[in-house]
Amino acid sequence: MESADRITVRLIMPDRWLEHVMELSTGTSVADVKALGLREILQRSSDDPADFYVEYSERGIADESQTLGEVGVETRGVMSIRAYDLGHNRRFKG
Repeated sequence: MESADRITVRLIMPDRWLEHVMELSTGTSVADVKALGLREILQRSSDDPADFYVEYSERGIADESQTLGEVGVETRGVMSIRAYDLGHNRRFKG
């Protein structure tokens, strides 16, 4: 049974037709969710999380230091993990 500070989140990689369901604390950062999700979904640890970005409610999350609670992720929420590619470039830093 879920407690008030834990939620069930469905992580998907739509481009690869993969998904994984996790129970996480609302205090978990988006960056940690992305790293955990990549390992669980792809079943390997060689992928660099910096090569991917996260969406919630079809919007990219720019500040991955935010927690699930700060982003507003509710239980049974769906978060997408997508690779940066030609259509989804990294933000310019410089």
